[in-house]
Amino acid sequence: MNKQIKQQKVLVEFRNVKKVFGSGKNKITALKNLSFKIFQGQNVSLIGANGAGKTTTVEMIMGINEPTSGRIFYPLSKNKKQMKKDFGIQFQDSTYPSFLYVKDIVNFIIKSYNIKIAEQELEKMVKMFKVESFYNHKASSLSGGQSQRLNILLSLLHKPKLVILDELSTGLDIVVRNEFKKMIKQYAKEQGITIVLISHDANEIMTLADRIIILKKGEIYKDVLVKQFKNANEIEDFIESNIV
Repeated sequence: MNKQIKQQKVLVEFRNVKKVFGSGKNKITALKNLSFKIFQGQNVSLIGANGAGKTTTVEMIMGINEPTSGRIFYPLSKNKKQMKKDFGIQFQDSTYPSFLYVKDIVNFIIKSYNIKIAEQELEKMVKMFKVESFYNHKASSLSGGQSQRLNILLSLLHKPKLVILDELSTGLDIVVRNEFKKMIKQYAKEQGITIVLISHDANEIMTLADRIIILKKGEIYKDVLVKQFKNANEIEDFIESNIV
């Protein structure tokens, strides 16, 4: 790790984290002595095949699951309650009650996080994330791409220190996808938000990430900087050769 990274503030640190589910014959070790740091301002792409430990790692970052052994530190958050406010997550699939309107869901998140946001700023964000056209529609009527745009907006409303974006491009057409990647990168930079990207899309990784962590069988298999790759094709080759 270079000198510049060492000087950056740490948002999350995994120290010898192990996670075991079940017992006896049903025992599954999802993470094995996992140690790494996520630095403020360094966007990370977390990659791995099914069963590699991505979901468990994300759940651990968000405090949804506790380690079986080892520890997770949040140096910039005063306590776990504050950590939950400091972090945000965009789920790939979200289901909302059929009777709720999109604007009701947005207002619910604002109240839940006690977000102080002016009406003009909210309107700006709704337009920025292209939610305006269906803001007064029922959530049950949304297409996959519309749901994805809403999920991204909700994850960033409270301007977290860190946001986890899960398969960001799912459901988005290619024009919106390219626009969203650039817009999210710029917005995160302006607001001081660090991104953890769950994606195997080489173009997405090239645009949004500074670092790639590949998990394999609950352990870190590769940890590299994106700047060492010349283009998305090199990233794609790197992923294909290391994901088995």
